[in-house]
Amino acid sequence: MTPFMFRVAEVIGTPESERDEIEVPQVSTRLAQRIATGTGADRQVALRAFAEQLICEANAVLTSHHETGDKTLSLFDETLPSELAFNVGYAGRAARVSTTFENGTAYGRLVGDGFESDLPQELEGPDALPDLIVRLLLAA
Repeated sequence: MTPFMFRVAEVIGTPESERDEIEVPQVSTRLAQRIATGTGADRQVALRAFAEQLICEANAVLTSHHETGDKTLSLFDETLPSELAFNVGYAGRAARVSTTFENGTAYGRLVGDGFESDLPQELEGPDALPDLIVRLLLAA
């Protein structure tokens, strides 16, 4: 098992009554920045690929923990004319990671349950994804 799988196992192995004692991780974000279109596309693709890997690892642990296997993380993509996005969901909660392309620039955005902000925020980078997924697991 990977270190991330051990982390997920620890979270879901904790009884419901004690989960309030687990510190909910802060997801590292930054103000959304306008960057070159190619750089934005590369970042989005890298984030999406890493998200898929982490979700597969987490679901392997979740499936082995839940006998019915009905509680797993979901991952689905959205492709719009000027935007690439993916959504990660678990038990009715979700987060959306997107990159919008406009006038030769790109900018990222993170929206979803528990990620409200007055100013547009984006993930700090790929290292923020494990915390995002664990946060969804704990918030469900």
